[in-house]
Amino acid sequence: MSGLSDLIRTAGNALLSPVALGDLPGARAWRRALLVGSGDRALLEQAQADLRRAAPDVSVEDACGSGLWALRRRGYDVACLLLTGEGRRREKALGAFSGARVVLAYGPGRGWYRLHLPAFRPSSGRWWARALLAKLLCIGYTFVMLAIAATDALRRAIPMPRPVSDPGPPVGWETTFIVPTYNQRHLMDFCLPALVREAGQRHAVLVVDDASTDGTYEYVRRRYPGVTAVRLPANRGFAGAVRAGIAASRTPLFALINTDVQIRPGFLEAILPHFREADTFAVCCRIELPGGSQMETGNAAGDFSGILEPHFVPPTGPGPILYATGACSVFHRARYEALGGLETIYRPLYWEDTELGYRAWRRGWRSVFEPRASALHRRRMWIGARFGNAYADETFLRNAILFVWKNVRDPGLLARHLVYTWAVLARETDGESRMMTRAVIRALPLLPAVLLRRWREWRRGDLGDREILALSRPPAAGDPAEAVRA
Repeated sequence: MSGLSDLIRTAGNALLSPVALGDLPGARAWRRALLVGSGDRALLEQAQADLRRAAPDVSVEDACGSGLWALRRRGYDVACLLLTGEGRRREKALGAFSGARVVLAYGPGRGWYRLHLPAFRPSSGRWWARALLAKLLCIGYTFVMLAIAATDALRRAIPMPRPVSDPGPPVGWETTFIVPTYNQRHLMDFCLPALVREAGQRHAVLVVDDASTDGTYEYVRRRYPGVTAVRLPANRGFAGAVRAGIAASRTPLFALINTDVQIRPGFLEAILPHFREADTFAVCCRIELPGGSQMETGNAAGDFSGILEPHFVPPTGPGPILYATGACSVFHRARYEALGGLETIYRPLYWEDTELGYRAWRRGWRSVFEPRASALHRRRMWIGARFGNAYADETFLRNAILFVWKNVRDPGLLARHLVYTWAVLARETDGESRMMTRAVIRALPLLPAVLLRRWREWRRGDLGDREILALSRPPAAGDPAEAVRA
């Protein structure tokens, strides 16, 4: 029964979005409200008080044992579902389908949410077209999950290779700073001077020019003679540029540094001692944004709500994290190579570093947060200019889908993913956002390549998904709703 409850909760969460009551159009004109789902008197009174502040003339009622059609005839302006663990599912279902023009949900300490239930609009051709597309995508997505289940069943039925052998601790602490870049000549003077100072005589700085057309390669060679520059003949994307940089370096450790990142003095001094630990794979520093924003900290956690939601939590002390960001982290080279390196299927951007950290945890190798090392990150300074934020967000969601297809093995989590995707696709039949629809359409052509990679990743002795999420949780990780997406 708990599995079914998880699926219902997943679908419900996918249909909710936070709102402020006073900002809802027409709220002050509400006259009749339905309040259902809890016997907690304090919660009922708080919800009623919030409703009356938003709509002074509203009359608040409860279901009182009424049937669905009786409720629909009353013509409620708003129905409010109280989110508590008391199991009053029948009342909440009645409220959701009571015919109210607005359906809200309220939870203690969480605030108000709007429930997006697709409306039935038989007179709208556009609605029918969207509904048909959503139906086809839901059917197609069901077959995707069946293909994943069949792949896993077949993989289990044949002998599987043993886990990747552990190369052990690094043979030294020498580090190469690898800076992949594409048409970012204007950021070289922001990023490179701090790296050159930090590298000194012991470490190295390597810029990988991913077939830029703005003269980045020539500028670096002329302006920074102590920096090694490599120029690729064709654009390979972030993962391809990183692979080329690692192939051109020889040190036992390497650091990935974005061009919009400026590391602080003492970066390596704080990070390198973590590699004394037997199971360290990567170490991430504390990330600071201009203006002191807490949107990105480096202290990365992960929660599974139907998709994996990587997010940053306020930094405390050193501890485990889901992954070390590719913007400013140091990696164990031999373990990186044993994992096969960054995945290229996520091109052009996002999720390569998240998946790398997840695959390392699968083998029992930790990613660690070190707050004494820090870097300034001018977040999306280049991505927003090149791709646009809308395309970047859509690509993030597409790659989140690809991540689940390739990496998640737990049957319960896969079932939650399917229900989550169904719910969001249904929600988009009646909304302005079409992000999930576009993301699924863009992901589907990549399914054969993803299944092949999934097949190759299966090995005996791997950690399970739930174990990975538990072991990689930072000490400060709390409610993901209070954190920021990575």
